[in-house]
Amino acid sequence: MKALLKPKDFKLPPLLSKFPIKREDIIELATECINILAVQPIVIRDIKPPVKVFGSIHGNFADLMRFFDIWKAPNDHGDIHGFDYVFMGNYVDRGGYSLETICLLMALKLKYPKQIFLLRGNHEDKNVNRYLGFGEECAKRLEEDITQPGSVFNKINEMFDYLPLAAIISDKSTQNKVFCVHGGIGTTV
Repeated sequence: MKALLKPKDFKLPPLLSKFPIKREDIIELATECINILAVQPIVIRDIKPPVKVFGSIHGNFADLMRFFDIWKAPNDHGDIHGFDYVFMGNYVDRGGYSLETICLLMALKLKYPKQIFLLRGNHEDKNVNRYLGFGEECAKRLEEDITQPGSVFNKINEMFDYLPLAAIISDKSTQNKVFCVHGGIGTTV
């Protein structure tokens, strides 16, 4: 997480350069996330404000770092003890840094499982992200065959299958509720 969560001084590697985190470490990260997500409900209820809600990141790691720089990052020196975070899906594809984005979000979920909530969007679907960027990024940056069952691509997509579909933010003092769901959830649910 320390290698990726640098809101003020991050540097993007050249596009499609070799990914610096070992394949085995990414597989372990996704496996540990599956263990946490497997016991969470499909709808996360009663998240209490204050909450930061993030929309489609689409592999735009620089934008995520800018958000964390401007509005603080979810870490022990940031505001994780005062805010929960809801990420609304579409973590990969389109941008060139889907691996940085999803690896950081998985690491945050592991470190703060009761404060970081990752919801499923329509790009958290192997049939979608195989062709819209994430598959190619895994193939080139990890030098892997994404069709192999033990690939990082397949393990991360397995983790996507465990993501909750929605969250409800509830303010008991005002009785207000906010229903958070992505506009699509893919075809493999």
